[in-house]
Formats: sequence, C-alpha cells, structure tokens
Amino acid sequence: MAYLIFDEETQIHKSHRRTANPFDPLNFVVARGWKKEGDGHCNASFYTGRSSDNHLVIDDDVDVIVGHNIKFDLLYELVASESNIQSYYKRGGRIWCTQYAEYLLRAQDRRFHMNSMDQIIESYGGRKKIDGMKELWKAGVQTADMDQDMVLDYLIGTEDEDRNSGDIGNTELIYLGQVKEATEMGMLKMIQVRMDGLAATTEMEYNGIKVDMKRAASDLRGLNAALTDATEELNEYTAVIPDEVGFSWSSVIHKSVLIYGGVIKYKKQTTYLDENTGELARLKAVEKQPVLKDGEPVLYLSGKRKGEQKYKNVDVPGELKVKYQDFFHALPGYVDAKSLDIDKSTLTDGKGGPIYSTDKDTVILLGNLDVPFLKAMSRKTTLDKEIGTYYVTTDNKGDMKGMLTCVQPRDHIIHHALNHTSTVTSRLSASNPNMQNIPRGDKSTIKAMFVSRFEGGKVAEIDYSQLEVVVMGFLSGDPKLVSDLLSKVDFHCVRVAAREGVTYDEALLWCKNEEHINHAVWNVFRTECKVFSFQRAYGAGASTIALSANMTVEKVKEMIDVEEKMYPQVETFHKDVEKEINVTAEPFRDPDRGYRVYRKGTWQAPTGTLYGWRSWDAPKFMKERGIDDTFSPPEIKNYPTQGTGGEIVQMVLGVLFRYFNKKSNWDGKAFLVNTVHDCVWFDIHPDVADEVLGAAKHIMESVPQLLKHFFGIDCPVPFPVDVEIGNNMLELHHWKPHSLV
Repeated sequence: MAYLIFDEETQIHKSHRRTANPFDPLNFVVARGWKKEGDGHCNASFYTGRSSDNHLVIDDDVDVIVGHNIKFDLLYELVASESNIQSYYKRGGRIWCTQYAEYLLRAQDRRFHMNSMDQIIESYGGRKKIDGMKELWKAGVQTADMDQDMVLDYLIGTEDEDRNSGDIGNTELIYLGQVKEATEMGMLKMIQVRMDGLAATTEMEYNGIKVDMKRAASDLRGLNAALTDATEELNEYTAVIPDEVGFSWSSVIHKSVLIYGGVIKYKKQTTYLDENTGELARLKAVEKQPVLKDGEPVLYLSGKRKGEQKYKNVDVPGELKVKYQDFFHALPGYVDAKSLDIDKSTLTDGKGGPIYSTDKDTVILLGNLDVPFLKAMSRKTTLDKEIGTYYVTTDNKGDMKGMLTCVQPRDHIIHHALNHTSTVTSRLSASNPNMQNIPRGDKSTIKAMFVSRFEGGKVAEIDYSQLEVVVMGFLSGDPKLVSDLLSKVDFHCVRVAAREGVTYDEALLWCKNEEHINHAVWNVFRTECKVFSFQRAYGAGASTIALSANMTVEKVKEMIDVEEKMYPQVETFHKDVEKEINVTAEPFRDPDRGYRVYRKGTWQAPTGTLYGWRSWDAPKFMKERGIDDTFSPPEIKNYPTQGTGGEIVQMVLGVLFRYFNKKSNWDGKAFLVNTVHDCVWFDIHPDVADEVLGAAKHIMESVPQLLKHFFGIDCPVPFPVDVEIGNNMLELHHWKPHSLV
C-alpha cells in the first residue's frame, strides 16, 4: 500500500467570516500538487476556473493521503466530488494531517497549536519557502490571477529543483519523520485513531447544521426587547451617581468600583486659591471709572469732546478663575471580591485601590448571588453576550458579527469549524461560529434554531453520562469508584447526600421522584452538584465552584474532602501523574515572561497520548521555602481527565464516521453534524431515525471494546449514554425506539 501527498492552492474570496471559504461558489482549487509514494518527482495541475475534472485522483493502491492542515483541502475535495472521497474512505482509506500529528507528538504544547509548515519544516531537514504568494494574498490578489510558475514554485518547487520540493516535498519529509518518531514513542496507533476522528469532524463541517432563520429572527426580536428592559433597569442603579462623575459602562475601572467598591477619580472645572494672595484666584479685568478732582468729575476743556466727562482704565478683580482638578467619588460596592477569590487586575482605582475582573463570565456568575443589582447586571451581560455571539449585531466599526453571519443563504446551513490543534488537553475547539459553547437549554433558547434539513426530520443528541467520573474510574481504577459506576450510581446524588448530610438513597428518592413533596428543592440541589462536578473536572478552585454552584467555600472544600476519602485511589492517580511530570521535567524558556527559565514535564496516557505541563511562579508561601516555580495542581488534575474524555469522544467519532460512511449516510438520510464536548449531534430523516440512533448508541457505549481493539487496554467501567431526539436541539425528549435494527 502507498501514501499520497497532496496540497491545494485556492481562490481566497472571504464570505461568512471565512477566508477562502470552500462553500463560496467563487472559490475553487487553482492548483493541486501531489506525489505518490515511489514517485521520483512531484506533480501538479493548474486551473483558471471550475472544471468537472478538478478533483484529486486517488489510485486504488493508496492507503493514506497526507496533507498539512488537511481538513482545508479535504473540504474543497468534498465540495468538488463528495463521492470520490467517500469511495476512498469506503475501501478503508486513511488520512494523515502533519499539522495535527505534530501537535500530538509535542504533547499539545501551546507552541505547536495550528503550526504552519514553515514553523516545523526545518526540524525535519527541509527549508522554508520564499513566500511571495503570501504577500500577494495579503494585497488581495486572487490565486488564479497570479503567475502560474510562481504558484507551482510554491506548491512543488522551482524548475531548478526539478519541480520536486515546495509544499509537497516538505509535507513528505515531515510525514516520514513523524511516522518514524510516532512509532518509536508508542504513539502511532493513537495518532491513526485520532486521524479518523479528524475525518469525522471534517465530515461534520461539510454537512453543517441547519438553522431555522424565521425562528432565529423572532427570538432575536424578543432578546433585543429584553435587553432594552434590562438596560433601563440597570441604569436605575447608576442614577444616584452624580452626572459630573461621568460614569461609563465601558470603563472596567468604573464597573469594578460599582460592583466591588472603590473610588472613581474624575475631573471637573472649579475655583481655586491664588498662591500669592491666599484668596480665590480671579481673572484680570479693567473697568472704566470717571476721573474726579475734589470729588467732582473732570471734563474735557477743548477739542471734539469738549464738555464730556473724562474716564480712566482701572484694574479691578475679574471673574473667578477655574481649572480642571481631581475629584473622587467613593462607592460601597455590592460584593467582597476577596472573599470570592475574584481575579485582580493590574489596574487601580482613583485612590490606588485594587480593581477586579469585570469580564462577561465573571459578571454572569455573580448573578448567582442574591443581590438584585448583580442579578440585573448578570441578566444584561448574558443578553449582550447571547445576541453578540449567537445572533447578529453591529460592532463599533459598523461590521456585522454573530453566529447568524455564518449562515449560508442558499440552504441556511452553518459550516462550523471544529479545531483539533487549539487546546492543551487535545479536546476540540470550534470557530466561525463556536458551536462547542452553546448555552444550556435551561438558560437560553438558542438551541431551538437548530433543526433538521429533512422534511419532517429530527435532530438528536447522544450524550455520555457523567463522562468525567467514568474517565476517572478508567484512569484510576479505584475499586469503590469502579463498583459505583458498575452499579450505575448517580454521582450527582452522591454529592447531594454528602452536602446535605443525608443518605444516598434519600437523596436519590427526593431528587428523582417528581411526586415527592420536596422534589423541586432537591432537584435544584442536584443541579448545583452537577455544576460542582463540571467545575471540579475542569480544574476550578473552591471559590469559583462555590460561586457557580451556589455553595459556600467551606461546603465546597468539605465535599472535595469527602470525595477524596471515598475514592482514595483517585488522589493516588493524581500524585502518580505529578511524580511523572516532575521526573520528565526539563528547562523551558517562556518568551512571554522575559525568557525566564521554567520547567516542562509530560505524562503519557495508556493510549499513548502525551500531555505536557509547564511550571508557573510559585505562590508566596512556597517561595519562602525556596521553591521558585511549581506545576499547577488544578492543571495536573484537569488535563488527564479532560483530555482522555476528549480523546475517547474523538475515537468514537472515528468509528461513527466509518459506520455512517459504510451505510452511505443511510442513502443521504442521516448525517453527523456536530460534537459538543461529551456529546454528538445528528440530523436524521424520520424513516431511519430508530435504526440510526440504535446503531449510534451501540457504538458510543462500546468504548471498553474499542479501547481493547485499538490499544489492547482493559477498561473496567461502562460508558453509558443518554439519547434524546426532537424537532429542534432545544425541545428534545428521551428517545424510545419503535424498533431497533
């Protein structure tokens, strides 16, 4: 079997917030370069317009196609000839993205996020290109209007190099080096599995998500009306501040002082004392006064003014002088920032006092406190964020922004980007728009706009249940945790019981039994403990968890202590990870911190995935003991759990993708459309809904079998999922199949 290196240069028309948007009819592949394993030279085709034969030719013996940031090129290939790529996958064809592989080989280090080829080629024995095309692109020149030889030089090398270098030659060098290194490090299988996950997310991006634009427009009108009301309510809280202070919502200092207390410094014109006289300073003025002699007016005795009274100019005190001077207005604030461990800014208030975070997420969290002003501010901030992020608004420059600007007008589809190389934990991120961060249905109606593209069709979501706990059971092997998972214990109720001082059975009954008199209250308790679970899994500190989950810091610490005693091997696992990080740690210069030397350590997961940690300045109490830098405990606990959860989801996505491909997407009646952390979204024709969801549920719950198949790993815990289906992504209900095929 052989590999095929390929790369494409395209038109670069920007639309729907994407440069070189592959879904824009104005864009097409201008030049395509390729080299098959064993070829003595690179090959290329140049096109001046769209053509029916403008697609990648893949020979039957090709086993893997290779590219740098291959998703970009694959999307163009899917648009040009979807069946060509799907046929390749159907016969078992694989992909390899050198950008993604480099990210994985370098322990997902921030320095290797979305690297260009030029950033890594020299480490593989190649050389950087002379990038004249990039300058032309910056100037707005379309690729098809460039000199053909220039494009070919860029793609496959110069004539002096026998057209056998450029991007194609560099990609081949990197690929061969990466395969060798991955094999030596025990990472090859893991990377191959990840590449199927990349193929899946590329397919999701190609399929896209249907938007009900009528519903979106209606919801936007309602949100704007609510924003107007919230703004008016919030302005009532600033009405007591004198106008002369010039309070501004756009000032982070003013907002911080209003929320947390402090002093606003402002200037106004006022009178002042003359340093010489000690009296109020005045302007100089001249006043005409009659000339008197012996108390009698003096007259002109001759000339034109004969007989008129004489006057003289006399200096007199003028109007009071004014100048801009500093004034101060103190505000008491509504909350103690220190007690909530709110991040401190480098800015100071009017008297040099501290300024604390007023970012959107912090303000929204403060709304959980029982303070009317904070609730009002949180509500306005939430609406501002929701409209600006998920609908459409106009910025200060007059440019349109928001999720709806990404909707393709032809079919009302959003082709969102799912990014594999943008986090330190290997979890996915999303952009244009961020479909990884859609608010929950209990907080927003945003998800109602996402619907099926089929007449009478359904959308569905399959979500891993308590994935972070399941992953920790897998990684730690804690007997009690494994036993609880096998017994299908509701861990949120476990936490409720610990928090409220009741038995697990009591908490389970009161939380789950909707007929119980106290159900509403205890269901809120369970929701708060879900927040505790989520925040803790992502490394949040006790103060942040307390604010998010409506608990006291003391109660949060108590719950953490209870869990650590209940599942002791979890903490042992974290300590083992920390030990490996310290053993592998090497000097690391941070260019963002004056090139100071820190340390960088790694831990390798059972699957072969490599995670990296960099040290940070040690807190004061550690520096007093002679320790200058330390690894972050929340990061040590967060990365393995979050990363392994993300890796498992990507492994499953690859298997789902292969199965959907085998079924030809149920003859075009079912599509994978999105993944949001621990869940997968589907768009399904009603005729095949039961069959699709039954198959998908089986695959997603087969994680133990898949770990054994791919990596030879025994997994002692189940990976249960919840399956929901509905007319839109908000109004979902539990799936009860009429039949399972």
